[in-house]
Amino acid sequence: MMGWDADTWTKVFSLALSVGAMVFAWFATRSKHVDGQFKAGSKRMTEIETRVSAVEQQMNAMPSQQDFHRLELTLSEIGGDIKAMRAERGATNEAIARIERVVSRHEDHLLDGSKS
Repeated sequence: MMGWDADTWTKVFSLALSVGAMVFAWFATRSKHVDGQFKAGSKRMTEIETRVSAVEQQMNAMPSQQDFHRLELTLSEIGGDIKAMRAERGATNEAIARIERVVSRHEDHLLDGSKS
């Protein structure tokens, strides 16, 4: 190695510099590519987090099992109230029919009494 002249040293240095530049370029472009992939992955993760948050908000706004149970009980009570109202309406209709018959008899009596 000591017997190399300046021209040989220049060629070896030039070769080493070229190989070093290629290695540096390979690492630099590789890290840029990896950085790009990380940025794209980060963007997708942010979008997914946004979508998951929206779904969580919708799920929190939905009624729970207890809410449905209370609704079922309330509807059952309303159904019972409607049945009771039907029974009362039937009784009221019968009372009105009796009153109409009595009024009709009174009218008939008054009309017949005025003819005699």
